[in-house]
Amino acid sequence: MKSLLMLVFDVIGFMAHFRRFYSTATSLSYYFPPRNTIAGLLAAILGRERDSYYDLFSSENCGLAVSILTPLRKLTLPINYLDTDQVTLSRLRGIGGRVPTTIEFVLPEPPHTSLRYRIYVTCQNSEIFNELVRRVKTKTPVYPLSLGPAYCLAELLYVFDGKATIQHSNGDEFLISTVIREDLIAPNGLIPRENIKIIIEERLPPNFTHNREPTGRSFNYIFEANGRQIPVRIKGDVFSIVLSGEVVYGVFM
Repeated sequence: MKSLLMLVFDVIGFMAHFRRFYSTATSLSYYFPPRNTIAGLLAAILGRERDSYYDLFSSENCGLAVSILTPLRKLTLPINYLDTDQVTLSRLRGIGGRVPTTIEFVLPEPPHTSLRYRIYVTCQNSEIFNELVRRVKTKTPVYPLSLGPAYCLAELLYVFDGKATIQHSNGDEFLISTVIREDLIAPNGLIPRENIKIIIEERLPPNFTHNREPTGRSFNYIFEANGRQIPVRIKGDVFSIVLSGEVVYGVFM
């Protein structure tokens, strides 16, 4: 076992769109923010410029995880984009044709009125970690935050910062609160429970390098659509923290 400093905070908004990396003509969405999106969220909190933070928040330098705290649903809507193949004043005003398409949004299931995701962060750079803690605690991100596009605005809610315990599991059972990378699940590791209704699998893109080039490979992740914890046998590293007197278990993305 080892200990690491961990920051935990919630991101709250009315709707979200996390575009699937293989989505082209139609903008489909993941249910939760991929690792690269969370890295962008942290960069916005710190005020880092676009494409300047990939190495800083890479899996080698930073541990990231996410929990779904509200039941989720999706809504697909038709929209019209501006035709900007040729950037002119008339086209920016919408004159001369538009580009019709559809976009998929993530929304909370009623009676919930907002989405809530819980983000877990560890960072080898202590200066960056301390600055993240300060800005999350004081709710002073440098740039406005969003759950995907700029119009899906979001706000921060500080939850915890302190020590997290990291242990290596060889197939032990845990009640995992975060989304789970499929390759960390031991053979026949999903444990049936009556209250676990809908388990969904998503394939997320790999990390980016500083040149915005994919590195590594994509992974499948599983999660419970209503945000419940999943009982599972894990073969890999598991972190644990104590929140409100209860031990919370999770795995990094």
